[in-house]
Amino acid sequence: MTKEEIFEELKPLLVEVLGVAPEAICFESVLVADLGAESIDLLDLSFRIEEKFRVRIQANEIEREATKRLPGGEYEKDGYLTPAALEEIRKTLPELDPGKLVNGLRKVDLPALLTVSFFVGLIERKLAARAEGMAHV
Repeated sequence: MTKEEIFEELKPLLVEVLGVAPEAICFESVLVADLGAESIDLLDLSFRIEEKFRVRIQANEIEREATKRLPGGEYEKDGYLTPAALEEIRKTLPELDPGKLVNGLRKVDLPALLTVSFFVGLIERKLAARAEGMAHV
């Protein structure tokens, strides 16, 4: 699936979960700030994505992605993301605004940075990984 196809299939889920008009949703929309999502909405959205796209989304998805590339490195210290973790997140998740991934960012503040394009990219990567896995069977 292309990013555009994923976006078009994701949009109705966002409308259902967040109660926003379809025309209010664009790739750059920040779920919390622009679309009014709360933490429970992000959980609901994750479940709906899993059902719709048949992929698995874990609660600590961002941390898992970043720590894979931080062997022996520290992801957080006292609840704050380390500079190395911030750099890995910038590299592995280009959909997140790099200007918001700055020193002093708390781990608990990451969900507030999630955009529609983050979920499109995440779904795209998971579908590609699944296809890759099937190719090796």
